[in-house]
Amino acid sequence: MLILNEVGIEMRRITLVIILMIMVFPMSVFSQASSQSDFSDKISPIGIAPNPQEGYGSNSNQLAQPDDIEFINNGSLLVSDVNNNRLQLFSIDGKLLKSINATDLHLKGDITPTGIGQDKDGYIYVSLEAAGVIVRLNPDLTFDQFIGEHCDIKDTEYYCSANDNCLMAPQGLIASPDGDVFIIDMDDSFRRGAAGKIRNFGFRKFKKIVVDGKSSFQYDKNFAATQEITKVMRKSEGMAIDLLRGILFVAEEKPLMDQFKNLNKKRYVAAFDLKTGRFLNKLYGVTLKKEKIVDGVFDDSIEGLCVFGDYLFAVDEKKGCIRVFDIDTGDYLGFWGHPAYYYCDDHSNCEIEGVNYNEQSIIAGKAMPYLKNNWTKNELASPDGISVVEQKDGSKRLAVVDQWNSRIVIYDLDQILRVIKN
Repeated sequence: MLILNEVGIEMRRITLVIILMIMVFPMSVFSQASSQSDFSDKISPIGIAPNPQEGYGSNSNQLAQPDDIEFINNGSLLVSDVNNNRLQLFSIDGKLLKSINATDLHLKGDITPTGIGQDKDGYIYVSLEAAGVIVRLNPDLTFDQFIGEHCDIKDTEYYCSANDNCLMAPQGLIASPDGDVFIIDMDDSFRRGAAGKIRNFGFRKFKKIVVDGKSSFQYDKNFAATQEITKVMRKSEGMAIDLLRGILFVAEEKPLMDQFKNLNKKRYVAAFDLKTGRFLNKLYGVTLKKEKIVDGVFDDSIEGLCVFGDYLFAVDEKKGCIRVFDIDTGDYLGFWGHPAYYYCDDHSNCEIEGVNYNEQSIIAGKAMPYLKNNWTKNELASPDGISVVEQKDGSKRLAVVDQWNSRIVIYDLDQILRVIKN
């Protein structure tokens, strides 16, 4: 009896040790980078916007470095046309419906629209990087109000309580269905410090407050006190919300080697709790062994993110493709899209058939990649923003910003889902 008691005591002792280890060293769940499945030959675009298009420029059938896109409630497409300082609204078949400029937004000069989001009531939210504010538009795209205010402050002053409403250079934006706004502030000053308690970038959540039927927005101090986004991430822009699972996804564009012992600086998408901003110990797009990132599927910068059902879609800008992940398992399912042949990024030159297809040549009108790269074959030149919608008739669409081909490429999401499942 004594021996049995001693065994029982020892077993309880071991169990207690295991429990304490779990409490002290919580298990991290990381996604694995599985073998790649190329869906490019099975997924075919169904259209573009503008249609017809005239490449890079300021005319009605042109775009100049478009950044983000949002399907609005009636199925049309709202695009942030960055270098033209305007928002362009296109029908699903690519016809221009409306153009919104600084004057329409009660502003003057450069506004540099970047991120676009939408709530369940159809209100639109746009980050205006050059103006240093967020603008909220009514469902009919008329001006409603500004959120935040532009402040001439230093990054070290950003999180002082007196500056809670301040923005510097807001870029990445996502709105929750209830109208709360998450904004990434990427002023250059933030990038100079990434050690100790220095924040890697600015991050705000503005909570919607409704009083007597009128909406206003307030810096969410409770979220700020618990969020770990600015501790886990170094440089981000793309975000997406999975309301069903309560997850805020954030894309890492420029990781440091000391983040998860990431010696090769592999890019990833991190998952955070939507209510608290706490890190959920889950990364998408990388392989982790012994708390160390050893491999990854992303070629370089991750841009736009979006969620539909069980799937997370992420734009791999440099590889010219869209990658797909199972949200629950973290499994990498595959990709579609290829880098456009007639295009070289902003850090290189590539003379093809006597023409240099770098970005400077495109801006100057010397190179016209949109005439050479075939959108029907998923040839993408620096893709960026991404958006999905389920229309009133039940059909589903996905659109991707094909930045330096100066167009939006539109897909049948039903086809994409069938290909992924098979």
